[in-house]
Amino acid sequence: MEGMEPIPPPDQLPAPVRMTGIGNSHIAIKATPEAQAWFDQGLSLLNDFWEYESMKAFEQAIRTDPKCAMCYWGLAQAAQFRGDDQKPYADKALEQARQLESKASKTDKLYIDAAVAESKEEAEDHSASIAIYRDLVKKAPKDIEARIHLANALRDGFDDDGNPRPGEKEGIEILEGVLKDAPNDSAANHYWIHAMEPSNHPERAIPSAALLASLAPNSGHMVHMPGHIYYRVGDYASADHWFAASTETDERYMREQHVDVDNDWNYAHNMMYGIANLMEQGRLNDANALSDRLAGARGHLMASLYVWNARDQISRLSLRLPVALRTGDWTTVLAMLDDAKIAESDNTAHLRFLREELRNFAAGMKALDEGDVATAQGASERMDAALWREQRDTKAEADKKADEKKAEAKAKKPDANKPPAAALNPDAETEPLMMALNVASMELHAGALLGQGKSADAKQLYEQAVRAEKKLGYHEPPFYIRPVAETEAEALMRAKDYPGAKAAYQAALIERPASGFELYGIAHADELAGSKAAAQTEYQAFLKAWPSADASLPQLVHARQQLGNAQSAAGR
Repeated sequence: MEGMEPIPPPDQLPAPVRMTGIGNSHIAIKATPEAQAWFDQGLSLLNDFWEYESMKAFEQAIRTDPKCAMCYWGLAQAAQFRGDDQKPYADKALEQARQLESKASKTDKLYIDAAVAESKEEAEDHSASIAIYRDLVKKAPKDIEARIHLANALRDGFDDDGNPRPGEKEGIEILEGVLKDAPNDSAANHYWIHAMEPSNHPERAIPSAALLASLAPNSGHMVHMPGHIYYRVGDYASADHWFAASTETDERYMREQHVDVDNDWNYAHNMMYGIANLMEQGRLNDANALSDRLAGARGHLMASLYVWNARDQISRLSLRLPVALRTGDWTTVLAMLDDAKIAESDNTAHLRFLREELRNFAAGMKALDEGDVATAQGASERMDAALWREQRDTKAEADKKADEKKAEAKAKKPDANKPPAAALNPDAETEPLMMALNVASMELHAGALLGQGKSADAKQLYEQAVRAEKKLGYHEPPFYIRPVAETEAEALMRAKDYPGAKAAYQAALIERPASGFELYGIAHADELAGSKAAAQTEYQAFLKAWPSADASLPQLVHARQQLGNAQSAAGR
């Protein structure tokens, strides 16, 4: 990225300070006592996903004991976490660890051998490293970290129904065992939250969410992590507490240690999650205020950190744009897009494309709200045509570069460290963005079909859009800003299909538990369907869910009015 400053190699990083309140990870390694202490600090920080400070600690351990093989292992792990720019240093550190294996313990060697195996594995096949970790656990059954590493190596995600795949299931069982044996292990509680949040039962991690911050109170990401679970179960107020606490923790660290935002990736991530969380509480003014602060959470390096994140790309067009999209304020969306200033360069091509596609989407959705189906259909056709052209051109460019790589491979001996040409995709970072726009395109087209009276075709396309939304995968916070089911519900409300709208709002409530947007929609659908008694109860549940929402929101005004009218009628 233009103007981006290079990350310094590990040996040029500032010397670390002794840190407390960052967790309690430990592996007994062959090293001097001082190196062991720095190693454990680096390991705790690594398990906190705090790679910048972790690299510093492992590098200090190496300075203290240059013959410590596992200290190089740790440096390799932290540098690898840091990103592609650090891969040469990660590879060099791992090779140094391998060369020092003769001075390491038997269990140290297994950790190193597993890391070497991982460095050579294909994306979907971790069988070699898993086998080594199994051997490590067998030889060192009391080593908590060995069991955690095996659990993480086994993880293979969840199926489309949210059920764990075989490796994921075994990894979860291993973590359960670790937490039983070491309930206060900071790393185990951290990874348990990550294991549970994409599942059908995130509530299983509530005990870890309640505990984790106390185990690592000076680690911004560990203080942030409880918010993941509280967001997933719909306890947005508790999530907000931890997101705010994480911001304070990170800002204190950066201020006291003179560290800039480029070296604290959690700072921006935490703000992005906080914004999403505030929106589900109806605290739109606070969400906008926090969005304004997001600009200062990105430095030269951070500017490209979330380039694959559709939500973050949208905020780059205008910081408050996600809030307007969440609420369906299409007039404001269009005004923000018109005001978005994007420099003309190759590096901004995807942002300019995103702006035009969002403009088509917002114009079409605004037209649907106004009952202008013809205009909405035209916007849908423009959006689809642009998506088709972009996908065609992206594929052509990828094919061209793959052919060039194949030609290079024939002309010279291939580099074993490079992936095969066919696997290269120069636009991989924009794929999630294209997937998200495809979902939006289906939403708009389905709305136009419904407006034309083609309800069966619209229902089928909405179902396809819901499946495509799920294909985006689990992300923190969700990539797709407003659930497809909620958009469908609003379209069905326009079509006066109130039972269908209520069912769609209830489906959206699964994705965003206790969200006031969905609770209000359910009550409003019942009100318009003539189910007055049900609507009164549902409006009360809605108001209970939004105790801190902006007082001027039309949903709050209408709900209070309806409950007030009901009380007046009962008193007559």
